[in-house]
Amino acid sequence: MTELYFIRHGQTVINQEDKINGAHVDTPLTAAGISGAQAAGLELQQVHFDQVFVSPQKRAQTTAKLVLTANAAAPTVQVAEQLHEMSFGDWEGHLIAEGKRDPNMLRFFTDPAHYDPRSYHGETFTEVVARGQAFLQRVVTAFPQQRLLVVGHGTMLTLLVRSAVGATISEIMTQPPLDNTSISVLHGTPGAGFTLDRWNDTNFLQPAIDRLA
Repeated sequence: MTELYFIRHGQTVINQEDKINGAHVDTPLTAAGISGAQAAGLELQQVHFDQVFVSPQKRAQTTAKLVLTANAAAPTVQVAEQLHEMSFGDWEGHLIAEGKRDPNMLRFFTDPAHYDPRSYHGETFTEVVARGQAFLQRVVTAFPQQRLLVVGHGTMLTLLVRSAVGATISEIMTQPPLDNTSISVLHGTPGAGFTLDRWNDTNFLQPAIDRLA
């Protein structure tokens, strides 16, 4: 059995500005994003990770570095291209409110079964789920009986984790997405399925931030 810990990156400037994040934009973590990543690190400081995988995007890599600072047994971080955030094409970096004026973009939020981003060069849910599951099967096969840390993005990790336990795209996207610096835990083996042990947990944030203050 492989155990996987998933962390969404800390809050970024684009998150704070209520703009559309994605695969082709990257802004620094805010002060809240930094403290949240540090808090996640304190929460997991006694957890021994055998492998660490991170998105190629800087916001995730910065988060991973902050999380691992408190972990004495942190292994080398490995960049996994499959973990980059879902692409929203031409809408990336624009205000979410502006994007919702586009009927196709609006379906991302209201009608995921009929979401079609081709008009603005975005990525489909099916494409994201496929690369997420390819990553998951690869690492679980390569590292049986190990504990992995995966640091990535809200939409990508939401689709990866929830689809691994059998949820449909419509079921996944009608639930709240992962919060910044939340922790989720999944375990399983190739061919035997996965079990979700912890989902979108941020209960540790405020007590840890108080200790950091």
